[in-house]
Amino acid sequence: MSCTALLASASGPPEEIASGPTDWPRWRGRACDGSGGTQRFPHHWTDRDWAWTVALPGQGHASPVVWRERIYTAGADEAAAKRFVSCHATADGRLLWQREMPGAIEPHHAQNSSATGSVTVDETGVYWLWATREQLRAEAFSHDGVPLWHADLGPYTSEHGFGASAAVWRDRLIVPIEHDGPSCIVALDTKTGGEVWRLPRETARTAYSTPLVIEPSDGAPGGGPLVVLASMAHGLTGLDPATGRVLWERKCFPKRTVSSPVMAGPLVLCTCGEGGGDNTLVAVRTAASDPKPTADGPRPGRPGEPELVYQLDRSVAPYVPTPVCSGGRLYLWGDRGVVTCVDAADGTLLWRGRVGGAFSASPICVGGTVINVSAEGEVVVIADGEAFEVLGRTPLGEACRATPAVAGGRMFFRSVGRLYALDASRGAASVSAKTAD
Repeated sequence: MSCTALLASASGPPEEIASGPTDWPRWRGRACDGSGGTQRFPHHWTDRDWAWTVALPGQGHASPVVWRERIYTAGADEAAAKRFVSCHATADGRLLWQREMPGAIEPHHAQNSSATGSVTVDETGVYWLWATREQLRAEAFSHDGVPLWHADLGPYTSEHGFGASAAVWRDRLIVPIEHDGPSCIVALDTKTGGEVWRLPRETARTAYSTPLVIEPSDGAPGGGPLVVLASMAHGLTGLDPATGRVLWERKCFPKRTVSSPVMAGPLVLCTCGEGGGDNTLVAVRTAASDPKPTADGPRPGRPGEPELVYQLDRSVAPYVPTPVCSGGRLYLWGDRGVVTCVDAADGTLLWRGRVGGAFSASPICVGGTVINVSAEGEVVVIADGEAFEVLGRTPLGEACRATPAVAGGRMFFRSVGRLYALDASRGAASVSAKTAD
């Protein structure tokens, strides 16, 4: 399946694809692929062009998510030892509700925060993960902010702090717990918080990757749904989300995984690396599941090993930003401001260009452009095409490590302390800035 076909099957009905997604319910959108549709946004703009901008409580790197004209994110006031999940109206940035969670503030990497994992939303509720040394906690709220349940999933230890995001598959909340201690993947019932299954995992180094959910229409092998995980200890792993049974696995990463797996046609790709830049990108062709049933719950069993299609080295592979695919082109937005475009099918280099800056956020594709935000808070827009071209640059005014969201004809950004909304080109020039502090 081509990248174009993949986006068509994953993003929604034809009328939605023609303009853009109506919801962005998780980090990088519904299919976790960073696809914002074909609507056009400005290549650069000024502070007067924001539809609205609003201050957030505390600070954080949690990327914004959107569901039914509401935008959700998380933050932390480290001095007060509090974390927050907040909900704003997409129309004007008005605060609809905010929930506070007291808890110890742990040491973390300078590029991490106490609120880095993104909120996940579905028809049933709003979910968020946070952790201290004593416990990793899953929180669930209604769309109106009513606490539904919480689950304490055991201690969490990492020298760099916590930063994982959960994924939803039907009535399962898939929680990765891969840290410097006994590790596992847990599935919780989204309605009750009860544990449905638990898969023990080995740990080489803490993994920060977000699970990738692939439905049959997206190219899941054997016609069934699939959850793909990435870690140094296990490489790339495909699970049955209903049972937690391992369907296939390929041990392929010599370093820690911080970026997340993504589909590019029939391939699953992910990167590993470290702060020094010794990064690797791996592309595998997903394997069919082991036909032998598992009677004793989710066990590794005898999984198949997917084919290694290609591998790219540190000269092009990012460490933290997750790649994005469009039109058969795979965009590798490097941590140090170099963007490389390769053929998604075989990894052949198409072009490379320098945008400058440092990046932790992941790129998205929308309206013929590829967009990312630097750690310094500069929105960089390049052409989604056969040649490298910088189309525009816009400063947010403060640091940013969060990935943008696109929904309902608007693009949403989150800096460490603010939310921003930008209208698509058809209305952006006429919109005056509105501040809702």
